Amino acid sequence: MLEASVTVLPGIGEKRAQTIKALGLETVRDILLSYPRAYKDFQRIVEPSQIELGVEQLTSGQLLNLTERRISQGRRVIQGQLGSSLTLTWFVYHKGPGASFLFRKLQNAETLWVYGLAKPALFGAEMSSPEFFLRPPKLGLMPVYPLMSGISNDQRIRWVEAALKHVHELGECLPDEIRGNRPGRAEAVQEIHFPKNWTRYEKARERLVFEEFFLFLLGLQRGQGVTEGIAHEVDGPLVQKYLANLPFELTAGQKDALRQVAEDMESKRPMRRLIQGDVGSGKTVVAEYGAVKAVQSGGQVAMMVPTEVLARQMAGRLKAALEPLEISVELLIGNMKGKEQERVRQTLESGDCDVVVGTHALITEKVNFKNLSLAIVDEQHRFGVRQRSALLGKGNADLLVMSATPIPRSLALTMYGDMDTTEIRDLPAGRQVVDTRLVDPARRDDVYRYLVSRVHQGEQAYVVFPLVEESEHLDLKAANQEMEALQNGLLASVRVGLIHGQMGKEKDAVFSAFAAGDIDVLLATTVIEVGMNVPNATVMVIENAERFGLAQLHQLRGRVGRGTKGGICFLLAYNLAPHSRERLDVVRKSNDGFYIAEEDLRLRGPGDLFGVRQWGQPLFRLADLGEDSEILTEAAHQVRELLARDPLVSSPQLRLELERYEW
Repeated sequence: MLEASVTVLPGIGEKRAQTIKALGLETVRDILLSYPRAYKDFQRIVEPSQIELGVEQLTSGQLLNLTERRISQGRRVIQGQLGSSLTLTWFVYHKGPGASFLFRKLQNAETLWVYGLAKPALFGAEMSSPEFFLRPPKLGLMPVYPLMSGISNDQRIRWVEAALKHVHELGECLPDEIRGNRPGRAEAVQEIHFPKNWTRYEKARERLVFEEFFLFLLGLQRGQGVTEGIAHEVDGPLVQKYLANLPFELTAGQKDALRQVAEDMESKRPMRRLIQGDVGSGKTVVAEYGAVKAVQSGGQVAMMVPTEVLARQMAGRLKAALEPLEISVELLIGNMKGKEQERVRQTLESGDCDVVVGTHALITEKVNFKNLSLAIVDEQHRFGVRQRSALLGKGNADLLVMSATPIPRSLALTMYGDMDTTEIRDLPAGRQVVDTRLVDPARRDDVYRYLVSRVHQGEQAYVVFPLVEESEHLDLKAANQEMEALQNGLLASVRVGLIHGQMGKEKDAVFSAFAAGDIDVLLATTVIEVGMNVPNATVMVIENAERFGLAQLHQLRGRVGRGTKGGICFLLAYNLAPHSRERLDVVRKSNDGFYIAEEDLRLRGPGDLFGVRQWGQPLFRLADLGEDSEILTEAAHQVRELLARDPLVSSPQLRLELERYEW
């Protein structure tokens, strides 16, 4: 019955079934597992004289002094008294003669039950447009569901009540030793829809949040690949030569990361390590070290990055670092001629290519390796679990994940399962803090005049526009218009380049010209967020800064001040509501990426921190990564315990639930 169409439920015909697909409701199971977004507290009925101001409450009494009067063309106000101290007010639209439908309905009420927010009035308290009932409502917590045009909350309640007759068909997916004293699945789903009190609600929610985390992490870790990896050789002459050739002194954090990677790669246990580091902390050196170590042992290396621009940049860097060691490096991206792609694929299959840098092109069926022993994923939050698994499936490979955006532990657990984590918190010697200023738009011209003055001193600058998704055509058009206005106005005296994600090959030409110093100011969207390394760039202006995530702002400003001169970043915000100011003040006052990421998670949630949909991972139905971090930690522990004693997950119900889970 659970897999049956919603049309088996009363009140849902074919037409309505098509409508509620937009709410993700197609089967009876969907109805059961679409939880309330809030609750109205109907646990007790207070007397009108005992009503508490500023709190939503249920009250009841005799409706007195009911009146209706016209206040404008077609608009009327209905007022009445509940008891002697509570005024009730409704605003209605009624153009015809006679009383409105709502007034006639209220006229017939001897006793009225109302639910709403009471505010102070001239005489006593007032509820404006409260919900009302002509019969006593069911006491308890009243669920409030996500709605859409034409669908009422009462309808959704009726559908849930009908679907709950089949709740026991859900089955118990958690083994007894893992579930412990938590309520059973059917009981928890029943209670999350219609909890009798807040205590029962909390128990049901905790059970279902734990289940969400447990299934997610179990599925993630079951997909981690082989249980026995490659034991790479200890550091030999090739690795030692690479380290000796480094033109700088490694930081303590980098040395510690190299030590951990060496221990992982030299053991037979497959390496699954996340390297987290702030902007400019030197994570690429760790990737290069791992690549040299893998090649030294006769293996091949694949590095997957999110954009073609970054792939070209990274390939160029690796060639400069590794080709002097006679390690061959190739590039494989979709925007290459077919013959060139085929040539690179052949070198990978024959083993003539040691290291390949690419985008999603690396995980197509046509790509085969002779001996892939290390997979490196850069900017992992842009990739999903399936993409990472597809790359690992190309060989019996160790995995090294690089994240330039520091990630709160709860989020890292969710994104990466139970990977070992290395944090590089120290910055290279000489790296300066970026001076970040929140500027009133009234001073916008002053900001650009300052930018031009720095350019005239031989420096370079970025101007970033808030086009987050490159498919937002209207946003792109507006950004282009603004860029052109700057190009012909405030920046007319300097050489300006324009770049965004929808550009083709000319994008690389613009990047190269900026890096070479042939362009003074680069007007760009967030395509420059990662990988851009132009030491001469010292100034950044971020337009509509309130539209960016904090971690993203921190990542962007990391593009300046990478040379000997300090960087300055201006945040121009045009909608500075109190919440927006609080967020932007976090970036203005701190250059600690780990702290900023924690604050971003607290203020905006995981969906906005990186764009959850970009990960290819689900949005949890109930779980909150900030609020439920303790439950997440317990779920991770239980997953480890289960896989240690039952690596194949023999429970049929659990395996079935994993297959259903939304990856």
